[in-house]
Amino acid sequence: MSKETINTRSDGQFCRNACGFYGNKIWDGFCSKCYREVYQQAKQIQEAYDGKSNTSIPESNPPLSPSTSSSHEKRRSNITMPNPIRQMVHRAGNLRSSSSSVISALLNDEQTIENESASKYLEIIIADDARSDIKSQVKTFANNFHKKCSNKNIHLDTLIQEYSTFTDIIKKRIQTNSIYREENEDLIHRVRDYVESILFSTDYLSVFDRIAIVCEEQDLSVQNRISSLHWVTPTMLDAVLNEDVSDHREPMYKAVNALIELDAKTTPQGKIHSIMECKSFIEQVLQSTSGITINADCFLPALIYVVLKAKPPRLYSNIQFLSHFSQPNGEQLYYLANLDSAVRFIGLLQAEHLGLSSNDFSLYMRGEPVLPSSFVSLFDYSFENNSNIQQLRNMYIQCDEIEHNSQKFHENMTDFNQHLVQSVTDINELFNDSYTRFSYFEQIPALIQLENIDKKDTDL
Repeated sequence: MSKETINTRSDGQFCRNACGFYGNKIWDGFCSKCYREVYQQAKQIQEAYDGKSNTSIPESNPPLSPSTSSSHEKRRSNITMPNPIRQMVHRAGNLRSSSSSVISALLNDEQTIENESASKYLEIIIADDARSDIKSQVKTFANNFHKKCSNKNIHLDTLIQEYSTFTDIIKKRIQTNSIYREENEDLIHRVRDYVESILFSTDYLSVFDRIAIVCEEQDLSVQNRISSLHWVTPTMLDAVLNEDVSDHREPMYKAVNALIELDAKTTPQGKIHSIMECKSFIEQVLQSTSGITINADCFLPALIYVVLKAKPPRLYSNIQFLSHFSQPNGEQLYYLANLDSAVRFIGLLQAEHLGLSSNDFSLYMRGEPVLPSSFVSLFDYSFENNSNIQQLRNMYIQCDEIEHNSQKFHENMTDFNQHLVQSVTDINELFNDSYTRFSYFEQIPALIQLENIDKKDTDL
């Protein structure tokens, strides 16, 4: 006897519910899972519908005779009523087409909004021909660039080369084409922002993920290095920063937050803007310090400290992304180079850079306590010939040793007390367990006491 088999891919059609699985004619074009869900929900509606249609007749109406009742039931059965199950299946069958149309409409609306926000960069263009030419050039390149970004077989170097070639072409076109003759000198920068907004609104993740995969080990190395240097203070870096001062604290936190937000920005100019915000807040701190002239000697140590405090994610990947896809102006390029130098310095940081001995640096890196060293400002003055100052130094070191040893002693006593309490608890639990398993153990102390009494009586 042949059995009927259900082939879920007999007609190659997907489920009517657009779940991604194949449907079957036996299940009205649904897959088995969606059919059960739709059928179960429709069944509940049908039961509720039947319950309402089978309600009792009001008592005011006289009861029907058997013959009248049977004819009435026949007439009710012949009335065509809408079937909730069929309605439910029909609505579910239209779900795929309606959902796809809604999704496509939403994507079109989103793309329209993005294009409108990008078009604001071209508002300074006077000639309509120039504006149309820019949009046409960018649209053609954006479509080709998007296709290559979607192809995972296309290497990152190819995308970098394509983008660099296009930016050079568009820059040369603006400088040489006659339709741009009367335009503003700032047009190249505005077109740069327009290109970035159009391209990276759709292809940022495709590009940046390629960079993050290549730079994964370097990102992890930088992150671990920054975490291991959490103990570094502004004094060790010769940075004119003091978080205990209110005028320094708030701008410092804003500089840290600006650097953290670097990874969240999706355009090169957005990331550059975060770096410039960080730079502005650091300069605000330095300006509030009297007698300080802002230059590279005081700015770079402060930037290094902000990087150590911020621990920005995927910092190496973000710098590489900017080096390949950004077109910064002179000032922006200078501070991007400062950030890159800060990251490189952190990777090469050694004891001599912080004014520490090799032993103290090793203790700090291992997280062990360190006694005061030469970086303490109290002893930076040359008073070697003064015996009182030398004696004061020795007393200071001894006090620190005593405090350190007393702290260790207190910790050891606390640990000893905990171990002692735990040991006593374990022994009591052991005895209680033994008494539970061997009940005659409880009689041993009493028997020993009776034996001692008998010995005393015998002696007497």
